[in-house]
Amino acid sequence: MDFALIGLGLRAAIFMEVKQVGRANDGDRQLFEYAFHEGVPVCVLTDGREWSFYLPSWQGSYDDRRVYRLQLDDRSPEEARSVLSRYLLHNSVINQTAFENARRDHQAIAGKREALAVLPRAWSDLITEGHELLVETLVDKAEALSGYAPSGADALAFLQTLTSSGAGRPVAENKSSASVATASLLPDIPQSPSKAAAPDDRSITYMIFGEHRNARNASVALVDVLRCIARRDPAKLVEVSAAVKTPKRSHVARSPQEINQGRPDLARAAEIAPGWLVGLNIANRDKMMIIRAACRIYGIAMLEELDINLPNA
Repeated sequence: MDFALIGLGLRAAIFMEVKQVGRANDGDRQLFEYAFHEGVPVCVLTDGREWSFYLPSWQGSYDDRRVYRLQLDDRSPEEARSVLSRYLLHNSVINQTAFENARRDHQAIAGKREALAVLPRAWSDLITEGHELLVETLVDKAEALSGYAPSGADALAFLQTLTSSGAGRPVAENKSSASVATASLLPDIPQSPSKAAAPDDRSITYMIFGEHRNARNASVALVDVLRCIARRDPAKLVEVSAAVKTPKRSHVARSPQEINQGRPDLARAAEIAPGWLVGLNIANRDKMMIIRAACRIYGIAMLEELDINLPNA
């Protein structure tokens, strides 16, 4: 240990080790052990050009305990000053704000590392479990490209081959095939699903206003239900839109851009009343949330006037 920054009670708050140029990444076991036993919360390893900030009491390797790595050669003076001030500013060291900054930053990094680590498992589980939204999205995309919709069972079987093959990636498209149809933001959803429609593995049977209906999937059912409800008073869709809005998206809105501001092309919006759309690129639990909100606002009794259940909702 070469330097110590003193905090409250004239106790060391930060230990700093200065390395030869090019050796800033070399973990100094003695420094970490000394800091741990002395109760010093933050350590710094630097060669003057690279600065690494650590929480020595945390578990794991040196990399696991690193809070931040600052390479002065790659940063502007303003960025470098901001980082160094965040962890080393005199007043922040004295009042322990520097340590709190380091702790919060480390927790954020650890959380991101954990999230990235489980992404392959999350993708595998989605495929293996046949997540409704994943299967539905794949079917809709295939229908948009070819004009024909594969069955949900075929889409699920294809997804499961990605896991069994270990690749996790779909086979590349044959570029020599016939011209591809352009997908629309407003998919062609029947105005009134046929009561005699042959159900498949994703079909939904439900009752609305005394009439029993069948839709080929949850999205078609959602659109039909909202259209039936909205006919009673289209003006109330303003209330529905406000009730189902989330910080990230507006499920019921007047344009795909409002439904998904960042990626309107992913909204997969369908019209439920003149000038009103509902986004379909959502899980079934969100579709049921929209239906329940609409029933509440329109005064529709669930089970009596509308009886519908969506899988995994």
